[in-house]
Amino acid sequence: MMYNIIDLTASIVTGGSVMRSRIESAAALYNESCRGYFEDVLLKHGNAFCDSACGFLLLDSLLQKNRIDRSTLVITLDERGRPHTNRPDLDFSISHSEGCAMCVIEIGEGANIGVDVQRERPYSVAKMDELAKAFMTESELAEFRASEHKPAEFFTAWTRRESYVKRIGSDIFDNLKCADLRAESFREGVITACGRRYYYSINARSEVLFPVEQSEEQGGFNK
Repeated sequence: MMYNIIDLTASIVTGGSVMRSRIESAAALYNESCRGYFEDVLLKHGNAFCDSACGFLLLDSLLQKNRIDRSTLVITLDERGRPHTNRPDLDFSISHSEGCAMCVIEIGEGANIGVDVQRERPYSVAKMDELAKAFMTESELAEFRASEHKPAEFFTAWTRRESYVKRIGSDIFDNLKCADLRAESFREGVITACGRRYYYSINARSEVLFPVEQSEEQGGFNK
């Protein structure tokens, strides 16, 4: 098993003109080849810009925390919009959902990570069951229907699959029911903020162990 470094951070999404200037200031510290990545963020508007800007600033803070040389780091986007770095030992994933943004990085051999966060919505049991049939396997669906905590079961199953799809860089509709997640390595948690609950899942390769314990209610890891 591999003990790569996995680190994450999350925040409530904020807006304002200061966000754009913060992105532009930070961009000057990165390799010139990251221009396309920053243009993708800066050309967005409204909530889409705020989400992407907060996601990048979370990434920037994790890179600094882990002493990654940003001047040599190249970030590019593939045809699906999935970001990649020029370092095989560094990968990151960003997710946001209705007011919450989260970023996770992995440092180490073969780094490949995915994260998804989703705000808990007040779905009825019937609505959750209808949606669950579209993406859960038969065994997952049976567990969901038998569970006494259906929202937790539903949103955990959804974020697990989304984080897996983000890690492998595929279309989620290609990997709804067909993806076998039993051998995958996951870490799940719940963030409670501003009266809302956000479920998240992090997916790493099966041989990677999460080296720290989860603090569920704050959505962080305790060392």
